[in-house]
Amino acid sequence: MSKVIWNADIDVYNADVIPLSVACNICRYLSVPDLVSFSHVSRNTYKAGNDPELWVSKFKAMGVWNKVARNNDGADGANSQSFSENSTSSSVNQKPGSLGSTARSIAALKDPLTCLDNVVVSRKHAKTQLLVIYKCLNPYYRDFVMNKAYDKLKIFEDFDTPEEQSKILRNLLKFNKIDTDEQSRSLALDKINALLEIFENALLRELDIHYDLEDYEVARRFVQILIDLENQQTLIEFFLQKVIFNNEKNEIFNLDSFNPEMYFVDSEMCHSAFDQLISSLADLFNQQSAIIDLIFPSSVPMMYKVCEELVANQLTELIMILIDFSKSKNLYLQAVPYIYDKITNDFIKLLHPSTNVGETYFQLVKELIDMLYESFAAEFMREELSYFRESCSRNIRDWNESLSKREAETTESILRHVKVETKDDFLTSFKKVFITSKSSNNKTEDDEQNYSEIQAKAKILSENIKSLDKMLSPQLVLESLNEAKISLYRLSRFQSFSIHSLKSDILATMQDIFINILDTISNEHLKPGFGKALTYLQTYNPNSPTYSESHNEAFSQPLVLFFELINVADLIIQMVDIFYKEEMLNRHIVKHENSILNPSLQNKKKLEALVDKYVADGLNIGIEILVNEIDGVYKTRLSPQDYCPRSDVNNVIGQTDAAQKALEILEENIDLLTGSADKSIVEVFQQEIAERFFQIVVKTVKQNTISVAGATNLISDLNSYNDFFASHIKSNKRMIMPLFQALKNIGSMYLISGDDAHAIGKLVSDLSKFNGIFGQEEIYEFVQRREDWPVIKRHVEKIMYGFGLADCKFM
Repeated sequence: MSKVIWNADIDVYNADVIPLSVACNICRYLSVPDLVSFSHVSRNTYKAGNDPELWVSKFKAMGVWNKVARNNDGADGANSQSFSENSTSSSVNQKPGSLGSTARSIAALKDPLTCLDNVVVSRKHAKTQLLVIYKCLNPYYRDFVMNKAYDKLKIFEDFDTPEEQSKILRNLLKFNKIDTDEQSRSLALDKINALLEIFENALLRELDIHYDLEDYEVARRFVQILIDLENQQTLIEFFLQKVIFNNEKNEIFNLDSFNPEMYFVDSEMCHSAFDQLISSLADLFNQQSAIIDLIFPSSVPMMYKVCEELVANQLTELIMILIDFSKSKNLYLQAVPYIYDKITNDFIKLLHPSTNVGETYFQLVKELIDMLYESFAAEFMREELSYFRESCSRNIRDWNESLSKREAETTESILRHVKVETKDDFLTSFKKVFITSKSSNNKTEDDEQNYSEIQAKAKILSENIKSLDKMLSPQLVLESLNEAKISLYRLSRFQSFSIHSLKSDILATMQDIFINILDTISNEHLKPGFGKALTYLQTYNPNSPTYSESHNEAFSQPLVLFFELINVADLIIQMVDIFYKEEMLNRHIVKHENSILNPSLQNKKKLEALVDKYVADGLNIGIEILVNEIDGVYKTRLSPQDYCPRSDVNNVIGQTDAAQKALEILEENIDLLTGSADKSIVEVFQQEIAERFFQIVVKTVKQNTISVAGATNLISDLNSYNDFFASHIKSNKRMIMPLFQALKNIGSMYLISGDDAHAIGKLVSDLSKFNGIFGQEEIYEFVQRREDWPVIKRHVEKIMYGFGLADCKFM
């Protein structure tokens, strides 16, 4: 404190002389010695100068008020001023938190090197501790305030090791924080920082020398001093410059001499060269890790920084060169996942544990590699998906073209032999009679193969139909699925990617591969194949615009071929299903296995539904053609006299010719699909034929007049229908047989004599006889087909309704 003017008239006990708030404000600007003197001026200055918060604030300014340490405010009530510099010995053995802990702290403060290390967090003893610290450090601090030459500084007289010099300089930096004189504080701070810079440079030079000498124990000593000076960044930069950027030592990263061609030989990757590269890379990492473990403590993440530099910069450039070169060798899709697999599996397996990084070392390296590979993997995903789409489409397109080419060649071969009929044909034939030749009795090959245009069209159609079951290729689908498997395998190498967003993209791309092959099989193979097959089937259907009368075979042949095609499609579906289970489910590519959130499953179901639709379409076409043929039999072969014979003609009693022919057609076709289609499809086919045939018979009965004499023929026909289906339908009998049993009962109403109108009326009225198949109105339609209906109508209706129309009278 500058000179104090003492006024004997001042009443030091009068609180109004120097108000407490003024005294507190003055204390904030006083140095420690002046603060002690000022506290003796008056009662208020005493209170202000001994305020624990004032002294605690100085500890906080120096950054040594340890909040974690136990607060000792409750230790004892001794006034902080009762402690002197020599008052520690009697209290050394007291329990923590007592007076002894503070005493021991004060004893360690007495040492300039340790005085700031063991400050006890006690407000009561804050002033005592600070006065001791001030006495320790102020003599050394004064040298800097007085601007002494560096070689005259007291710190170099008392401390001669770099550890001690580092410690005292760090303590003086903290002590500088409580210098209340701005001018001296600034001067001292500049001097201390300048000396620290010189000191650090000297340490780095020593570190450089001992590192080059591989004297790692001494190097660790200097590293620790630099760490204590809180200069880790300078240390990290120095080491990276010394180790990482020295490509003379790291030949593997000397990219000017790096030859990527040695890694790709004969359009294949040279595995031995890549193995050597990975081994060299691991050796470099292990060498650096071993050195770092000898020099650096775990508090400085030096190996992390080395890995970061090696991977993010050096390794990235090397991999970029390899990947770019792979494109010129058409090995890009193979190289990208292969290299990733080598550096995330083989490379990491060769790494030794790192004490500097700890247990997370291997995961750390993996994450760094993933970060460097993110852009490569993202580009690869796009290229892989694009390549697969094009390759899959190209294979199927080539197959379709070969199929079309084969059909075109067949057509051309047949059309080559179409004879052109002209007016000279007769004269040419006439002349041939008079030509004598040894081969005159033999037809030439050309003669045998000459067709008319109609014959040629039939022949072309027939040949195309013969290949109907070859419209789909399981082998082609298998090859496409194998290509998909290869693509999925390449993508699966990235499934362990640590970057979540990219890992999600990888899984999505793998699903896209599967969905794409489903779409390709569906749109470019199944649909065209089935479309062509159904078109050929429709050529047999008179109701179709593609109907043709030129056929060399019965319809049963192409229908069987069509269902062989269905079997091929089922085989393809099974192949897809196996692929889905093995490649998509077992590899955990898809989530939500049975959910609408699973696009792979939903698209697989669409493919299955598509085949089911074509099965149904083929069945419908086959059934419709069969029904049309049978319907045509009744239209052309059933005579009106068959069910209503003339009395003057000898009529054959029994089954009609139309019924016999219809049953022949049914016999040929009812078991057509047995053995070539699933049991469920066979059942549907047979049931649909039976129901449609039933409708034809119903229509036929309603369109004919039936006499009592002709009823025998009708009943014979109806019995034969019932017997046919009873013997041919193995399942679903309960769905089919009631139809024909009801028809048999319908036939009975024509056999009853017209004289017994009562029996006819009772039969018509008893709905239970018809198994619920026919309603009252429809039964009434049947009975109207009796030849004698105009005669018996009134009597039958009277039985049915209780009166006849003739009984109605108008009032």
